[in-house]
Amino acid sequence: MNEATIITFANQKGGVGKTTLCTLFANYLVARGKRTIVIDCDGQQTIFEKRKADHKKYSDLKEPYKVQAFNIADPENVKNLMQNLRQLNGTVLIDAPGNLAQQGLIPLFVHSDYIVCPYQYETTSINSTVTFLGFILQLKKRVQSMATKIFFVVNRHDKRYGTEREKKLWAETDEGWSKFGIVTPKIEQRVEMQRYNTVSLMNTQESIVKPAFDCIYNEIYGE
Repeated sequence: MNEATIITFANQKGGVGKTTLCTLFANYLVARGKRTIVIDCDGQQTIFEKRKADHKKYSDLKEPYKVQAFNIADPENVKNLMQNLRQLNGTVLIDAPGNLAQQGLIPLFVHSDYIVCPYQYETTSINSTVTFLGFILQLKKRVQSMATKIFFVVNRHDKRYGTEREKKLWAETDEGWSKFGIVTPKIEQRVEMQRYNTVSLMNTQESIVKPAFDCIYNEIYGE
């Protein structure tokens, strides 16, 4: 049996859209015929709660993928979870909490094949992403077997704004990230992105996320 591919959506800062992108990427993968499961490790359990709401909203819902909640407070439990997930056949998406102080994040990151790191073009988000990247790089030094690759995704980008100086700074930021991972095409700020569900992609959502998601998909699956 093939081992699972484990992809974790994470950053230190909350509010960058990792939960939204994790859900939309699950919908995207299913549409491309990939067997998928989502593990909601965020404290708010947004994806898990949204799935329950979708069951009520779509009474005849045939689940396109499973959504399970998991508490990462105990690192040993997380280690066991990751080992069990590895035995599955398909793709596992994990929505990680945005708090690097949680010790359970260490085995979660160590055993992930990929990390998708959303961020925004604003100072707090960029600085938090620097801190997050530093954490991952230090972890890789400590755990020599860790081979986790990183995707950096500019999320909620509004191309109408930004001075020439800011745009130059943003381009330099992306160039900096490219030394440590893959920088995907940007995902635009659009209201349709907030109307997501755990069932399927809307056509308008697909047009927004497709360039970034295709980049991630092609890198992982080579298709």
